[in-house]
Amino acid sequence: MFEYAQAIRFLLLAGMLFLSGTLFFCLFFVISRGHKITDRIVATNMIGVKVILLIVIVAAYVGEEFLIDVAFVYALLSFLATVVFTHFLVQFRVKKLKAREQHNAGNNEECEVT
Repeated sequence: MFEYAQAIRFLLLAGMLFLSGTLFFCLFFVISRGHKITDRIVATNMIGVKVILLIVIVAAYVGEEFLIDVAFVYALLSFLATVVFTHFLVQFRVKKLKAREQHNAGNNEECEVT
């Protein structure tokens, strides 16, 4: 029975290391290659998911159940932050497109008059 518990702890530790590595890969992607804002939103959401999984694995490794509650709260906040950020991004893009259309319409009227 002792070997079974030791194997489970080893698998949990390996999972934590794997998630940490992929988490830093996502951070590197956001910083260096995330040229489009949509890439950054997806990478940020992926970082949130990986952190939630990491918290759950740490909870299983340490044996503390309250960390599961922390993971739930973090999941709700991460989802809410992604939705709010996307909402503001869409509003900003719509305003930018309307301003560009008004500017182009103003330039077209001037060209037609002259």
